[in-house]
Amino acid sequence: MKDALKRLSGKKIGVFCAMTLLLTGCMGKDPVDSLHHSLEKAAESEKPFQEEQKTLEELETKENQLYDDVMKLNMDDYKKIVALSDDALENVSKREEHLKIENDSIKKSESEFEEAQTSAEHIKDKHIKEKADTAASHMEKRYTSYGSMYEEYKKALQLNKKLYKQLKDKDLTRDDLDQQIDKVNASYEKVLKYSAEFNEQTEKYNKARDDLYDAAGYHVKKS
Repeated sequence: MKDALKRLSGKKIGVFCAMTLLLTGCMGKDPVDSLHHSLEKAAESEKPFQEEQKTLEELETKENQLYDDVMKLNMDDYKKIVALSDDALENVSKREEHLKIENDSIKKSESEFEEAQTSAEHIKDKHIKEKADTAASHMEKRYTSYGSMYEEYKKALQLNKKLYKQLKDKDLTRDDLDQQIDKVNASYEKVLKYSAEFNEQTEKYNKARDDLYDAAGYHVKKS
């Protein structure tokens, strides 16, 4: 199960400081300015997401160690098995809490991005509009991949809970244990799949967003 517990590898939207060359009146009235503003707000909204990733990775590492420690024991060490399993169950509960915070951050980003899409619909320059549509396509796929990853990760955590509860059962058979471990691993494999899709779409979005900013006449510089 150890290798299956890897998840998102930290790909993120870059947050930029930018100066527009397209100011045409009050800030926010030009659709390109509004688009840029919403895209940056979407990126800013994902800062908690980045922090939660770090926390979840740390908790996953601890859970891996607890799992390894439990699997080295036999029923002669039943009290240790129970203690370690309880620690692992507490770890799972913590991950559920942090996963929710992470998801809330992505949902807020998605809400900001919806405003960006509304602004993009009013862009008259066909070249810039095309760049905006390309960026939007990758971002939508990115959110979809995250949503699938989130749901599967929640499922994996429930399977983890069942596993550690089973380990405290003195009547647990090896077949039942192996079956549950297989279920946990299968679920985490799906998490890995959606995670890879998420990271791929994040990279493509960042490139498309940079192309959009360049076409719109923004001087971009990473903050």
